[in-house]
Amino acid sequence: MKMKIALSVLFISIVLARLLLDLPSSLYYIIFIVIPFVFYLATHDKANTIRFFICCLSILPIFPIFVTPVFYVLSLALNDEYLRKVFHSRIIVFTGIDGSGKSSHSKVTAEYLRSRGIDCVCYHFFKHPLVTALSILKARLKKEPVRGCRFVYTEEFRRGLRRPSAFLRPILQFIDNWIYIGGKILINILRGRWIICDRYFYDYYIRFKCLGYPVPKLLEFLVYKLTPRPSLLIVLDTNPLLSYKRREGEHPLWYYVIARREYLKLAKRMNGIIINTMRPFDVVQMVINKIIEDFLIKK
Repeated sequence: MKMKIALSVLFISIVLARLLLDLPSSLYYIIFIVIPFVFYLATHDKANTIRFFICCLSILPIFPIFVTPVFYVLSLALNDEYLRKVFHSRIIVFTGIDGSGKSSHSKVTAEYLRSRGIDCVCYHFFKHPLVTALSILKARLKKEPVRGCRFVYTEEFRRGLRRPSAFLRPILQFIDNWIYIGGKILINILRGRWIICDRYFYDYYIRFKCLGYPVPKLLEFLVYKLTPRPSLLIVLDTNPLLSYKRREGEHPLWYYVIARREYLKLAKRMNGIIINTMRPFDVVQMVINKIIEDFLIKK
């Protein structure tokens, strides 16, 4: 109730200022920035700062005065408890070479969090609906079968990488990831859930690098800077030869070796935690639980 009264007083003051005072436009923009900033410094309340920010949109000259009640009603309608739940949402990413245990540990981690009373979801982000649809369309137009994973290790595939259009595939994949992965993450953050990710944007980028695609420098910036940053990045590390045997030669051994090197670079670049998974599964999971407890739950 106190916050609703404060928002009402703020809105009335803003409307009166716009109607009665002939202030320079620049001053309105300064007030728009200062009021939420001062409120946050005084309270450190992120949720209600958002409500103040929305209410302060009423002061901007770009909005006609008859539109301003919309911002006032929206600031009142937003529940601060809901906003706090959204702010408490976390993204935990499991990444690493194939066969390192990402899928198994992500599922068990989700069960552990639920046992702690945390609302969470677990996603196996190994779908790419846009790229898959385009691949099927291309195959139908050319009247040829859709090629599987092993095709990428043929000489025909290597020749294809030398075409000028080869750089389009990584870009399309990034767009696909933003639609699929980004959409899932946004929906669950708005629900205030923790999200466990088995694979992430980084895995697709690393795969393209390992396969020798001409990856534009801009794409590297987009992947590492303009994607939702994980609250916790866990890089599961194991011997490439062991992964090769676990996956029954799904990829050549050289692929696992190069991929492992890239994942170790990722951990260094993104402050990820490297966990050796050559130990028994339960021992590794205990380490993961302890890290989540110390880095996220206690905080």
